[in-house]
Amino acid sequence: MNPTPWYKNFWPWFLISFPLAAIIGCAGLIYMAIGNGPDMVVDDYYKKGKAINLELSKFNKAKALYLHGDLNVTDDKVTFVFTKGDASNVHSLKMSFYHRTIKANDFDVSLMKNAHGDFTALLDAHVDGAYTVFIEPVDNSWKLKEDIILPTAKTISISPEYK
Repeated sequence: MNPTPWYKNFWPWFLISFPLAAIIGCAGLIYMAIGNGPDMVVDDYYKKGKAINLELSKFNKAKALYLHGDLNVTDDKVTFVFTKGDASNVHSLKMSFYHRTIKANDFDVSLMKNAHGDFTALLDAHVDGAYTVFIEPVDNSWKLKEDIILPTAKTISISPEYK
């Protein structure tokens, strides 16, 4: 009686399949980990901290000017209207939309003042998701911030945080 070669039996292949599956799974996880690094890692924390202090002074300037406004974001248009505060010297605004988790969805919009005193801009594409919106004039003298979820049909009231 001739014994069959090992490669023609079921059990060696069955036992080899578990370590082989583990090796393939580890290789896939390593490939995904290298290719999809986090976007929020900062190399120089000291410079970032100094920039945060500068940003806080801009928010305090918005509080001092008592700036309040209403924001409307539709499918193709962004509108911002000042409801309170001294915004007479503002001729155009820069609005930055930062997605909370996906950096590729971040975008900036320049809003121009129309005849009614509203600041408007057209959007290139439909926007949806959770965003942090920063509103500032072109000269970067002050800044407003609000967390919003798009799309929304209601008007969003934006005001500086008073503590």
